[in-house]
Amino acid sequence: MSTRPYEQPLDHSDEGPWLRTLTDRLVTMPPVFLRPEVVTEAVLRDGLELVRTEGLTPGALAALRRLASAALPERLAAHVATHLLTEPALRPALASRTVADLVEAIWHFTSLPSAVPLRQWFGDDPERHEEVARALLRCVEIRPRGETHAQSEDRWQAVSTVLRADALRLAAIEQQRADELAKALASRRAREAAAQYTHV
Repeated sequence: MSTRPYEQPLDHSDEGPWLRTLTDRLVTMPPVFLRPEVVTEAVLRDGLELVRTEGLTPGALAALRRLASAALPERLAAHVATHLLTEPALRPALASRTVADLVEAIWHFTSLPSAVPLRQWFGDDPERHEEVARALLRCVEIRPRGETHAQSEDRWQAVSTVLRADALRLAAIEQQRADELAKALASRRAREAAAQYTHV
């Protein structure tokens, strides 16, 4: 599985539905999609048939079967992705995507639970709802309606758990370096002052 490709900057993006359309669909998702006993391959096949009419290529079929045998968090994430991709308002933007493209997008999306636990996807935090919806859109290179590509990229950086954690980690490293430099300079000044004092 690729390492969170949706965290990488997008070269381009097509306009899709309003973000609210997908976040509403996320939080009102039927609970049956999150039951461990649900057959993932059936969910994916049914969902893909709603979005695209062509059949699965051998490569897409192999990827779909790998998804169906993945760990539970990844399987449930695949169910969520499929449910979001079948949003009617999203279908025009998906018209140029093949079934193989959609299976790959779902595959990439299933790494999200490693960054944002599934329990947070359906909690009371609208920012997490936004993060989930935007992550899915990024996997299919679509931005919410009413946003330019640059605005969509900026908003993703603001809500992405991984990117914010990386920014905080880099800030902490920079602060540590600044503290070490300040300490080294203070020590050097102290040594220089002591040397001047002994030569008086």
